[in-house]
Amino acid sequence: MRFSLLVAVAVSSSTMVAQSQAQEYLHYQGAWSGSFLFFVTQQDTGAQGAPEVFAGTLQIEFDGAVRGAVPDAACTLTGSSMDYITPANASIDLVARGCRDARFNGHFVGKLINNPVLKYASIRLSSMRSLDTGTAQISAIIRR
Repeated sequence: MRFSLLVAVAVSSSTMVAQSQAQEYLHYQGAWSGSFLFFVTQQDTGAQGAPEVFAGTLQIEFDGAVRGAVPDAACTLTGSSMDYITPANASIDLVARGCRDARFNGHFVGKLINNPVLKYASIRLSSMRSLDTGTAQISAIIRR
């Protein structure tokens, strides 16, 4: 009887932890970190230049304010967000500043799409200005 009770408590506790972790991904606000991919897409061919990957962080406040940093790329990110279709996903509008590669300085827009089941979100941001070489893009896979 005592063993059955302990097993039931352990299963219940692990289920509550899993549900709590999944709940973190039901909204986009909060602290995120992960790998940020910087690349330029060619306008005529769609081919990508040599991508670079850097560790970065993103903080999205409940009022929609966005701030982040990608230290090894020397970029700071500031902007705003709002719900996109559901409270789990966001439209993001931000400015990247101070980037070592000047092609990535400027205004970007895109989406954050949450995956609560797999416990990650993906971001895809495109520059709002055209470059002679194509369009600068920033993508990321981020986790809590």
